[in-house]
Amino acid sequence: MNKVFSLSVVIVGFLLASAIGVAQSPSNVAQPDSQRRIPDFLIGVPGKDKQRALRELTEQSDQWAELRRRCGNLLVADHSLDREFRDDAELTALLGKIRAMNLPLQLEVGAVKQWGKTGQECFDRQQPKWERFLRCGGVIDSIAMDEPLVCTQVHLKMGDDAMEHALEETVKFVGLVRRAYPHWMVGDIEGFPGLPLDDLIRWIDQLEARLKADHGRGLDFFRLDVDWMHFVHNTGKGRWSDIKRVENHCRSKNIPFSIVYWASNYPAMLKKELADDVTWYVGAIQMGFNYAAVGGTPDQIVVQSWVAGPPTILPETAPFSFTRSALDIVNRFRPEKK
Repeated sequence: MNKVFSLSVVIVGFLLASAIGVAQSPSNVAQPDSQRRIPDFLIGVPGKDKQRALRELTEQSDQWAELRRRCGNLLVADHSLDREFRDDAELTALLGKIRAMNLPLQLEVGAVKQWGKTGQECFDRQQPKWERFLRCGGVIDSIAMDEPLVCTQVHLKMGDDAMEHALEETVKFVGLVRRAYPHWMVGDIEGFPGLPLDDLIRWIDQLEARLKADHGRGLDFFRLDVDWMHFVHNTGKGRWSDIKRVENHCRSKNIPFSIVYWASNYPAMLKKELADDVTWYVGAIQMGFNYAAVGGTPDQIVVQSWVAGPPTILPETAPFSFTRSALDIVNRFRPEKK
């Protein structure tokens, strides 16, 4: 009887300890890879003016409560976050506020860049930043590689060797990241129509094949950054239906398809002194309508600005603020299931 009682106590104690452990586990701690999926919506605010927008978001969290509820990640460029928050105490305070909002970070990083032509060099130069973010209390969910193929073809101008160099070094970079941070998701961003459609399709196929061969796991997402003003000007570079083709191709490979919604017309309107909050809002929303018109249904919507605008970030109730544009885009093009 005593043995039974003792065993019962052990079992009850184990169950209680497990329950307490679950209760104390923060909801933004990464889950094992087999249980994870990318969030269907995230935002990346302009990094201009010493990360003014990011500071506003963290200091006035009540001004975008509904958008925060819909948002899965907060997207930031690792170099900008590190540069604009050089003081560890300030960075710790910022990351603490972001953590309190239950918004894990997605870092936009380089895999092949002008300043790091190999995967090893990019990793070595950036890892100290990532470690600093973690040391200061940041919760990092994923990284998005910033256009490794675009870099080799357009910026490094490697010609016929560009694709092979980008493939080899990107695979090396992903391997380094996954060995050091096995719970982080890793995805790729590429530009369109800066790259020909056939090159994009070939890149997706070959990168996915090499990642699986070398690491047993392909991309966690593929993101397209679309400069749709080429479509408006009828430059002959790309169509909305081409983006849908990339989406369908990713689905055929079981790669979640992500797309950036933004006001591609904003830089041109800025030069004409016509850019303001309305320019951003109308442009970003119009992109959503144009992609929906060709049947676009991305797995993930990203509302992101790396240009100078819009000037107004908050509140989400303002007619044309950045947060209002993001909230209206997710509500219209990714409505909650009832």
